[in-house]
Amino acid sequence: MSLRKAVLQRITPLPSRTPSPSLPHEWPQSPDVEPIFPDLALPREPEPDEHIATRSKSPELMSPNGVVKRWRVNIADHAASLPSELATVSLGSSVNRDSDLWFDDGNIVLLCRESAFRVYRGLLTRHSVIFRDLFSMAQPSTSETMESCPVVHISDPPEDLRYLLRVLCGLRRFPVIPGERMEFAELAALVRMSHKYHVEDLHARAMHHLKLYFTNDLSVWDTAGIDGNLFLHITPPDAIAAVNLARLTHADSVLPTALYLCCQLDAELAAGVERPDGPTERLDPKDLELVLRGRTELVRASTRGACTICRPTPSAQCASKGCERALREILGMMLDGLQKDPIGDIAGYAALDSWEHWIEDVVELWPLCEPCRAMLHARDLDVRRDVWKRLPQYMGVAVDDWKDPTAPAAPSASK
Repeated sequence: MSLRKAVLQRITPLPSRTPSPSLPHEWPQSPDVEPIFPDLALPREPEPDEHIATRSKSPELMSPNGVVKRWRVNIADHAASLPSELATVSLGSSVNRDSDLWFDDGNIVLLCRESAFRVYRGLLTRHSVIFRDLFSMAQPSTSETMESCPVVHISDPPEDLRYLLRVLCGLRRFPVIPGERMEFAELAALVRMSHKYHVEDLHARAMHHLKLYFTNDLSVWDTAGIDGNLFLHITPPDAIAAVNLARLTHADSVLPTALYLCCQLDAELAAGVERPDGPTERLDPKDLELVLRGRTELVRASTRGACTICRPTPSAQCASKGCERALREILGMMLDGLQKDPIGDIAGYAALDSWEHWIEDVVELWPLCEPCRAMLHARDLDVRRDVWKRLPQYMGVAVDDWKDPTAPAAPSASK
């Protein structure tokens, strides 16, 4: 394929979200606080009144770290699965001990489908009032037992419960350090489970990691890659689960970028994404409608951006008389491409992608002076900043703390 033909078809530029080789100086850091669970290795039974203060918090209020406290699960749903009479569960072929989460001195067994976890009651109740309520129903005289331990049935997917227990029991370091990337499935499970069981500290850390990728800040977005960032490995279909997590946790700032990435998907939008041992992740019909409408807005934004970048006005510092003519020819090539393929690479859904590689290809065919070449790159940045500013509007959501990259920087405080 000739270079001119390649330019006419607009070779898809390299994604702007390329992985960053090192942690940027301005990268948002985790709150500088003590470890989440400093004494995990020393499980103990809770004091009699240990949870009174926790339970007295109003479930309708927001904590200082932004965690929504409307998480009280219906204990009756779990109680319905408990037998009314004493029973003993044997570790037969249908029940498997978890290889990592079966402690010989554990004092309660969580039975999740065919997986059994023998853990420490006091450790879990220390961090979750929901576990405390569940365990209070599992008295030795009224519940099932397994190896003399009360059994509590858990309805969550076993892998989700495993991810949660590994953190609570000190088998998994979290938050992860830069470069130690965790899979999105693990992070999503920690968000869901810490939300459901009201593990506030863990939930705050998990949401922090989620928002480092699905961010409200263009400068942070640009330091990540299409496969994640220094903390997280992600695949494009994971955007569907990200939308659902944002809805679950009322994290509105996650929605614009998550919905934007959903706009780039194809078959997954209709079929959903299967989770290994859980339900298929699908968008709610209302969110699917937002994606379809958002695609229209993104095509319009891409078209406007292409025409803005190729506007046939040379730089004020132009050093060549041929630049104006070259810019007109570039614009003509662009319009010809739009006419041949109205929703293609030029006017596609990836309105946030940079045109920098396309610009470098173009100037090989139509040589421009250095000021005009720099002008095209500056226009590219301005176009992307404008798309980012309007992204919540394009996606049909309202975000109070969305960062506008076109706004003038706030003046520094005088000393």
